[in-house]
Amino acid sequence: MTNVRVIACGNPDAGDDAVGFVVSEELQSRGVDVVFARAPFDVLDRLDDVDVAIVVDAISTPGDGRAPGTVIRAEADETGRLPGELRSSLSSHGLGVGEAIGLAGALGRAPRVVVHGVEVADVTAGAPLSAAVRGAVPQLVSAVLADIERLTTPPSDAP
Repeated sequence: MTNVRVIACGNPDAGDDAVGFVVSEELQSRGVDVVFARAPFDVLDRLDDVDVAIVVDAISTPGDGRAPGTVIRAEADETGRLPGELRSSLSSHGLGVGEAIGLAGALGRAPRVVVHGVEVADVTAGAPLSAAVRGAVPQLVSAVLADIERLTTPPSDAP
């Protein structure tokens, strides 16, 4: 059986950056075990000892390429690299989640990594989730649950 870890990222006190934590509450209410990562190096530590890591985070694409509330799913390649537009777009802290995943790959420590996120509108400290991001939460939860199901269901032996 595949060992899957869900990692919720972000800052619960910074507007849309809290979406990982909001999604984690929904997932936990459905019996999913979730670990938290407030900083990119926390993500790096949580990639150990699993077959697959599902990372849930707020996404801020450079150049305003996506509308706020757009749900994104991306998989890192076998070296731990995410698609180009996500490599440095998951954090405003210099080293983001994308770079942490890439570093894990470069160190030979990256499991299969799937990132589920939503494009943010406002990450102001103390702000609530924007309407666009709050509206995307059910779709994001469903996408994560679908990946968990797909990744943990053994293949059928039927011809």
